[in-house]
Amino acid sequence: MMGKLRYLLTRMFFFSMGLRVEKWRREVGYLWSLGIEERNSVLERILQANKPINAEGAEVTSLSELKGPPSLNKKQYQRLNCGAKTTAAFKRKTSGTTGEPTSVTLSREELSRMLGVRDYCFRQYGVRVGDREARFWGRPEYSFKSNLKNFVLNRKVCFPSGEQDTDSLVKTLNSAPDYLYGYASLLLEAAALIEKNSISFKPPKCVICTAETILPAQKEYLERVFNAPVVEEYGATEFDIVAFECKEGHRHFVNPWLIIRESEDSLLITDVSRKSSSIVNYELGDTGYMDSTDCGLLGDSIYLRNLTGRSVNRFVYIDSETKFHSVNISYAINDFQKKEQKIFSFKIIQDEYGVVDLYVSVELSYLKDILKRYIEEYIKDRTGNKVVINIFDNKQLNGYTGKSYFIQNICMSNGATAS
Repeated sequence: MMGKLRYLLTRMFFFSMGLRVEKWRREVGYLWSLGIEERNSVLERILQANKPINAEGAEVTSLSELKGPPSLNKKQYQRLNCGAKTTAAFKRKTSGTTGEPTSVTLSREELSRMLGVRDYCFRQYGVRVGDREARFWGRPEYSFKSNLKNFVLNRKVCFPSGEQDTDSLVKTLNSAPDYLYGYASLLLEAAALIEKNSISFKPPKCVICTAETILPAQKEYLERVFNAPVVEEYGATEFDIVAFECKEGHRHFVNPWLIIRESEDSLLITDVSRKSSSIVNYELGDTGYMDSTDCGLLGDSIYLRNLTGRSVNRFVYIDSETKFHSVNISYAINDFQKKEQKIFSFKIIQDEYGVVDLYVSVELSYLKDILKRYIEEYIKDRTGNKVVINIFDNKQLNGYTGKSYFIQNICMSNGATAS
């Protein structure tokens, strides 16, 4: 009964702010129930009414005009929309993991649409926007404003690191959250603490991982420890949820007002419904590959098959001419974790040619040298390249956040030299 009352209180808060979550959740479901041609006709009408401006300053009034250039980068977005007159009531700021922090303004209707998409996705796993959330996110904040915000949004924030890590986790789990939400690395830290301290708790209905890449072995580990399905969400501050995983494992595109295209350097996204700003073929900064499926559990039949991270963080360089895809290192680590049943989060940094630094969140002990040899031999066998792996165990890196597990500082410092 108390959980239902808290849910209603949060939904009443949204309603009082002019955020019509339920209305737009139903609209999302309706649009995805339409056939492709009928849904495209709806989007065409919205485009003709809104007439967004592309990167060259030309109006876009049909879906066919989105198929070619130009694309819109973050600097162009800020310049294009800096003088736009808007009735936007809300402002979001991106974290700047692409090197370009971006401020995004939203009207009540636009934020309502985003929340409607979120509610549509969550309900596939028996939870709703407004249900009790345990958030594993960022760093702890204890200000009055932060506490008030968490109260009205019906969530507790847990940061399972530092001297109070176990106490914070126990307190959070004792609140019996309906779902867990946050960074994969922090959820892995929480799972390790649960096992180490034999913490008992009521299993949530689902665990939603966002903002970071999660490997299959890590996902299986979280599912076992939390005794709940683990769901991958792909989103961005500019659009909120872009893709969400169904129960069959497809990350369907779920916002019916977004048109997503592949390009060599970045996924390109157009929001046909956006009125407060023009977002046409916007370079999100992540590189991914799309595919289609007959699965109709969620959203579009088009889904995000693979996400390789930031465009500058795709390749490990042996020298200025020789490189291999960084995903091979993640494959090696995933295989190692399955083989040794040792699950951990990690970050990979390359600062010099032929050498990679691997920062691991746990104490590996004797496995440290085994992991080093395993990765080096794996890369040699799969790519034909010899790379040196330096492992720093029981380390947490400050200042490196975002979806990518791999940071390429050679590209960042040398520009065209390693591209």
